[in-house]
Amino acid sequence: MKIRVGYVTNSSSTNFLILSKEELTSEYLYKKLGFKKNSPIEKEAMELCENILYATQGGLRYFDLDEVNFDNVKEVFGEAAAYKFQKYKKKGYKGYMGYTNSDDGTLTGFFTTDSFEIEEKGFYVHARNCMW
Repeated sequence: MKIRVGYVTNSSSTNFLILSKEELTSEYLYKKLGFKKNSPIEKEAMELCENILYATQGGLRYFDLDEVNFDNVKEVFGEAAAYKFQKYKKKGYKGYMGYTNSDDGTLTGFFTTDSFEIEEKGFYVHARNCMW
């Protein structure tokens, strides 16, 4: 029998794809994710946006892919997401991939343990590649 001594975590992570007409900033993400100024959770919401932005610089969880292209999007997020990427890329959208971790704050943890897509004018998020 093995006994683990020390800190043990049961963390989750979610790989995500963001396609955006505009350059990603924390303020832009805040708006596109539906948060309102002076909300009671404004501080936590901004922390989530900063965590997402930071995560776009770190690659994906369990994948050694550093480029956002059709084949990489298809491998991680599936064929439908890859065709959306291709469609939006032709319209000048920028592609971002990264992952969040449930240990990175309250709202980031919620973002990480939920599976969803957001599609609206100028913005698309695919966050269905979750690992629990």
